[in-house]
Amino acid sequence: MCQNEVENGGKLKMDVLISFFQWIIEGGAAMPIFADTLSADTLAVMIPITSILGGIAVAIVAIMMGTRKKELEHKERLIAMEKGLAIPEPPKVECPPAYKANRTGGFVMTLIGIALTIALWTVADATGGVWGLVPLAIGIGLLIASAIEKKEYEAENDTRKRAGQA
Repeated sequence: MCQNEVENGGKLKMDVLISFFQWIIEGGAAMPIFADTLSADTLAVMIPITSILGGIAVAIVAIMMGTRKKELEHKERLIAMEKGLAIPEPPKVECPPAYKANRTGGFVMTLIGIALTIALWTVADATGGVWGLVPLAIGIGLLIASAIEKKEYEAENDTRKRAGQA
């Protein structure tokens, strides 16, 4: 603790915090320097460019991470071969059944369709609300496909279990 804090009993910290928040409230924490010269047209162009570049960056990082994982698995196998050990089995990745992805997408699209229908119906009357029925129909279709795939998946598992028991 510095001498001022001991003398003021910690009042200095509170004064600094109060003056900081007053500075923020009075507009001290403004936008960056270029924000006052940034037009709406420039911002409208920068948003999609930034989104696209961000997506490309995520894709590049994902590819690099996948490559690095394969490289490490390859090194592990080479080291095992050099030492005369048994070559490790590649890890088994269990994928969830396809119907689960359709079910999730179906729920999302159905709810988006309902929300869009209600929003457009209130804003643009019945003619606008019709457009919300498109994602609603897609969502219901995905839910139906999910139910059919689930039945097929369960039937396939039942036949595999019976074949394994016989």
